[in-house]
Amino acid sequence: MKETKKDRTPKLKKIQDTEPFMAGEKPEKRPLPGFVKKLILIVIAIAALAALYAAAAGIGYVVMTGSRPIADEALVSRMEELIPAAEEVNEIVWGKGLALHPEAAPLVETVTGAQYRPVSPDLPYKSTSDLREAIGAVYSSAYVKSAINYAMFDGAEGAKEGYELSPRYADKKELQEDGSTLPVLTIDITNPGFELGAKLDPKSVSFVRRVVSWNGLWWESDLITVSITEEYKGTTSTRELNLRLEDGVWLLDDPTY
Repeated sequence: MKETKKDRTPKLKKIQDTEPFMAGEKPEKRPLPGFVKKLILIVIAIAALAALYAAAAGIGYVVMTGSRPIADEALVSRMEELIPAAEEVNEIVWGKGLALHPEAAPLVETVTGAQYRPVSPDLPYKSTSDLREAIGAVYSSAYVKSAINYAMFDGAEGAKEGYELSPRYADKKELQEDGSTLPVLTIDITNPGFELGAKLDPKSVSFVRRVVSWNGLWWESDLITVSITEEYKGTTSTRELNLRLEDGVWLLDDPTY
């Protein structure tokens, strides 16, 4: 007989070790890799913390805005200290200024620019440092920096506007008969100041609101708004002032003149 050829048809490779699924049967799910599980847990934890933080921030805002950091009696007492001191400081800064030395030279009309003369030796202020200390006991550091320093001590230049403001007060050296010098506080006599007439009644002060701001991480509040009665040229009105808490002490954060 003739020898038959061997079957050369390639055999199919076994691609499934398990038995085929029955109709309607779902394949078994493979477990997620460990790092994926950790990543999901981290995302969930971050989302939960963010929601908790947002809720706490909202509660913190409501609680802080609704709170009163100073009692009525303490507020009145503090204003009874601040207002008289502010009236003196206002006259020094914006009003008629410190009294001159009785032997101070008069204004020279032919000279342009600032003309400094020594202040009275009877005054408690002997230097600009003394003035800074007195002002800092009444007004907040933020207000002093923005509204007082340039006029009192630093001066200012406006190249575009074409003006120059000289400091109202300056520390100078006074020549003595023996050739030595002594430090002396001086005032620019070309600056007459302004007429100040506002009078605030500290007993009329009342709490209005607490000013809350976001510092990037949490709410903070070192500022309150108060209402106070003001008399100016025979007219009485009510105005609002801000007070700022610095190192545990309430200071004026607005002008009072």
